[in-house]
Amino acid sequence: MVIGEVNIQTLLDEFLTEQAQLLRNDASEQAISHQLAMKLAPNFPNWDIDCEYNRRMDIVKRLIYAVSPTGEVCERNVVPDIIIHRRMTNDNLLAIEIKKSTNQELSFKDLAKLAAFREQLGYQHSLFIRFNTGVSSVGIAELDWQ
Repeated sequence: MVIGEVNIQTLLDEFLTEQAQLLRNDASEQAISHQLAMKLAPNFPNWDIDCEYNRRMDIVKRLIYAVSPTGEVCERNVVPDIIIHRRMTNDNLLAIEIKKSTNQELSFKDLAKLAAFREQLGYQHSLFIRFNTGVSSVGIAELDWQ
């Protein structure tokens, strides 16, 4: 998982070590996302890195995607966990969705949303991460890189 010269897997490995207590404590997905965004930021100096950013130019970001495994498709406002982009442009590099292992929600909706980010908004890459949380042995339970 490399973007330009940045090895995302290496950053994730470092993140797991540096933020092990945050993950063991089963902190909120927003807290985890924020710390991961801070870890990514120095490696992408010419990009904006935002958490929960809900704008496409100056309007609310909306995507059409399936929200259930049955294939029900609808248009929804979207708030990605982390994005690497250039605000007020169509330069969109990476969209990231995060889940915790203690969140029993299936990854289907997040994966469909990330596919829509690539297809409808032109994101070059997407990443879904399910972190092991609330346990002594932290790590990544699920990883999907597109």
